[in-house]
Formats: sequence, structure tokens, C-alpha cells
Amino acid sequence: SNHNHSLHLSAKCVSRSVATMIISPGDIIEEDDLLSNLSSNNSWLQSIDAILLLGGGVPLSPTEPPIYVQRRCDVVAQIMNKITTMQDHDSDQQQHHHQTQQRNTLPSVICLSAGTAHLPQYIIPHNGLPLWESTASAAYLLRHAQYPLSADRVFAETTSFDTISNAYFARTSFTDVTGWRKILVVTNEFHVGRSKAIFDWIFRVPATTTTSPYEMYYLSCNNIGLSTEALQSRKSHEKRGEGNVRALAEQYTSLKGVWEFLTEKHDFYAANKLVATAMGEGGKGADNLLKLSYGKSSSRGNGDGVGVGVVVVGGVKKMIEYKDGRIELSIGVVFVIAFLVVMVGIRLSSGNQRVLRTNPFRELFCR
Repeated sequence: SNHNHSLHLSAKCVSRSVATMIISPGDIIEEDDLLSNLSSNNSWLQSIDAILLLGGGVPLSPTEPPIYVQRRCDVVAQIMNKITTMQDHDSDQQQHHHQTQQRNTLPSVICLSAGTAHLPQYIIPHNGLPLWESTASAAYLLRHAQYPLSADRVFAETTSFDTISNAYFARTSFTDVTGWRKILVVTNEFHVGRSKAIFDWIFRVPATTTTSPYEMYYLSCNNIGLSTEALQSRKSHEKRGEGNVRALAEQYTSLKGVWEFLTEKHDFYAANKLVATAMGEGGKGADNLLKLSYGKSSSRGNGDGVGVGVVVVGGVKKMIEYKDGRIELSIGVVFVIAFLVVMVGIRLSSGNQRVLRTNPFRELFCR
């Protein structure tokens, strides 16, 4: 192909002689061949701009993707460690020979997939939010037992729900913006054939470009459906945010600059921040009143991970909340439960007394 996008896919699929291993654009490389021959492929490895690590199923935990995806992660971690080792060696050699050091850059690793369309999302226990598949892969890489990756090398794509959208959003949200052109796609053998067909297709279609400026118009609708307090909280939040956005607009003046802000600084898109949130290591978050303005309700599940149950006593709904791994009861529910416990205790005590009065072995039990 004469297309300027070079796609390389790594998986156990096609055998080739290690001694004569030549890697060309479009090749499917067998994992064992590459890992046993990393040193001889030094130049090729260091030429890679980005590694696209495909997701593949519901995570086992916030730091554990499915076992077969863990294998993809392990291979990527080993490759990244080898590249780092080779670059450190080259730097030492350059210093020893007083040569001008070349700036070495590790490939970026983009963990792909928000979820699997035909399966429910994994729900993070401590906040009730969905865990992206890419977040679990990123956590696995950042906390890898042998070769942990640096946070500035790991990215999380949080939009796609199948392999076609993996490729589309990897291109439109990452590689087209950054200029990364030499790409290594990593998946398992059972998935590599279809993945190659998809990524060859998506990465070869021409991009649509335009030089015409946008004309932007904005329609403001009336505020309804919010309490006065929630509305005021939301307005204060929006006002602070408007000031922050104006400062960001002055700092990030290109599409790539905005991309850098999102993937490095933003709590909802930076891989290391997503991992911290999934592990319960993030900040406190928005206050309860502000959450109400985003749709949190006392009568249904809501965005802060609170599951809501209803107990009806005397026609009044009393709330039971499950939050941060514990059950929280309103004072009314506590009183009702205490009352029921006392009544049940009295009833049981009364029943026991009747049993003792009619039991011929009463004396034996009373001693």
C-alpha cells in the first residue's frame, strides 16, 4: 500500500524465521517471535509512535482486565521495558563517546474501549460509577508487578464499544491529532484477523478537512425542574467554570493543545486520574447540592453511586441509601427498625413464658 499510515499488529498468529525476521507494514507478528528477538528489532521498536492496546471484555476488578487482556498488557509492558533499557544503553554509549545525545521518546500506549456493548458495565463499588475497560488496562499497566509504565506514557480511550469504534476513536481522538503515524496494534490471536481488517480500513480512509470557519449560535432555554438552592449551586459552579475555561483557552491554542489538556490534566480523561478515581484515591468530588442539579434524585439511583431503596411506613417513604460500601439509614428508618425489634422481642418473650408454663420440664430449663 502507498498509504502513509503504517499499521503493525502484534499477536500469536503467523510464524516466521527469527533469524531472518523482517517486519513490514501490514504484517501480523507472532508474539513469541518478537519477544524472543527484541534486541535485533531495536531500531523498529524505537521507531513506533504509539501502541494501541485493545480491550476485550468486562474487567475482573478496577485493576484487572480479563485474563486474555492481561496477556496483551504483559506483552506491552515487556516491550516498553525493553525499549527503555535500549534507550538507556544508547544514552550511556553516547555519553561515553562524547557524542551529542539524541532525544529518546518512548511510544505512547493507548488503552482502548469503554465497554462491551452486549454486557453490563462493571460498577465500581465505592462510587457506583461504570469502570471503563480501558481504565482497568491502564491501571494494570501503571501498577504492573514487573514493568510498571510511567503515567505520561499511558492514555485511556473511553468512547468505543466495539473493535470498529476502537479504531475510529483511536484515530480521531488520538493519532490524527498528535501526528502519530507508526502504530503497533496489540490483541490476541483469536481477535487479530478481524482487528487487522478493521484497522486497515479505518486508518486508510481519507480524512475530511475544511478551511471554512465555523459559525456558532447558542440558544438559552428557561431554567425549570430545579430547586432554588440547587439552581444557585449550579450557577455558582458554572460561573467558576466559565472563568477556568477562559484561562484554558488562552493557554491551549491548538487542537493538539486541547488534546494534551484532556489526556494529561482532565479528571475524566487522563488515564492516571481515571485509575485514581476507580481506586477511590481521587478528590472528594462535587457536593450533594450540586449533584442534585445534575439529576441526582432522592427517589431513584443517581450519579454519585447511591443506590436508593424505599420503605413505606404509614404512607411516608423513608430512605435507605447504600453509599461508599455501607448502608446509611435515615433517622426515621432507625426509629422504625428499633420499634419493630422491641415489638418482636416482647412477642418472643411472651411466647417463651407460655411455653415454660405448659412445659413439664420447666424446672430443668429454668435452672
